[in-house]
Amino acid sequence: MLSVETAGVRIAAELEEAERLTNECMRAYARLQMSMMSVRLDTELPQYQGHTAVMRVQEAQKAQVEAMGQLARAHKAMRDDFLTITAIPDTIGRCPVNGVQEASVKAA
Repeated sequence: MLSVETAGVRIAAELEEAERLTNECMRAYARLQMSMMSVRLDTELPQYQGHTAVMRVQEAQKAQVEAMGQLARAHKAMRDDFLTITAIPDTIGRCPVNGVQEASVKAA
């Protein structure tokens, strides 16, 4: 059977990856917007050309920012639950799983 501490380490790694990928996605949107604005400014196209596409990308970026907020809320909820269940002391600014990893190495 999987221990809570081991499950916490696994979830923490997966959560960190999800957060990293969300940030990568937001960076990709920013690059796309920059390219779209460069085309509008650096070509002879009318300045309103492609405005619908600019609005759509902006909406997609807004949705991604909202998704990151939800992911942050989930992170906090899981962290609070993990600390309550395991009684591992909280270290400000760090996920409690780091303490679990250290404890499991010392116990081994």
